[in-house]
Amino acid sequence: MSSRLLSVTFDARDPDRVAQFWAGILGREILADAGGVLLPGHGTQLSLRFARSGAEMVRPNRMHLHLTSASLDDQQQTVATALRLGGSHLDVGQRPEEGHVVLADPRATSST
Repeated sequence: MSSRLLSVTFDARDPDRVAQFWAGILGREILADAGGVLLPGHGTQLSLRFARSGAEMVRPNRMHLHLTSASLDDQQQTVATALRLGGSHLDVGQRPEEGHVVLADPRATSST
């Protein structure tokens, strides 16, 4: 018997807001379900689910998503979209010569 990973669930204080952010970045639809808010995957993409949680964040997220871009222009457009949707720059010690941008989604910056 083989298994297949279908989705990853993230705790969020405001799952609707975080789902809107990731749907805007990834171009996915949003579905509310009993487990929270789902962004269905397709093909080889995992579904992402955001479940309501009131737990305090006591340390930085250990799991995070990496996105890739086909070009510097694509990267700049993705960063601009993420910032417009509520993301924020995050300094994790990256250096300019590394060529990547680190951002936090609204889950990490929300105070609600």
